[in-house]
Amino acid sequence: MTYQELMPFGAIVEQLRQFCIQRRTGTAFIVSDDNRMAQVHLDSGNIVMLLCRGTRGAEALAAMRTMLRASLRFDDNYVAKPDNLTTSGVSLADLLADPAPLRARTPVVAGAEPLRPRPAPAAFAKADLLKLERMLAGHIGPIATIVCAEHASEASNLRELVMALAADIPDRKQAADFRLEAGRALGLGAV
Repeated sequence: MTYQELMPFGAIVEQLRQFCIQRRTGTAFIVSDDNRMAQVHLDSGNIVMLLCRGTRGAEALAAMRTMLRASLRFDDNYVAKPDNLTTSGVSLADLLADPAPLRARTPVVAGAEPLRPRPAPAAFAKADLLKLERMLAGHIGPIATIVCAEHASEASNLRELVMALAADIPDRKQAADFRLEAGRALGLGAV
């Protein structure tokens, strides 16, 4: 399936439900109208991993729910290892359909510190971004261009950018390899 036009997020959820019913194996790449990316990894119709903005599982799901419109591409050739994200008898597919269980499990932290403002995003050299895109594409495919642009618009330095990109690589060993390779290529040392 190629990227579709932007559609309401409810239609994305319905398409994911259809992939589950069809018992598909692969990865659904979702890109929102404000350039946020999510990945839903399926194995025989079961959601085995969910990633969004460097988070996994329920946190990724919460980030996905803020999407209003998005496009979707399904890749049968890109399959991640299971991440054991089903908890308390509630599958991620159920959570996508009904946000109430997620809210019920979200802890309220009393006396939490207020969020500090993030530093302004840095302007990165085009050559550095191209290096990172090429390296990242070896791990997540052609969606790397979009992922790199998304994180580059938010990162305040190269080290932070490399870490954010590595968080979008589902395989932990590959993510560690990417951090090492990117650190060397950009002269950052160990990242």
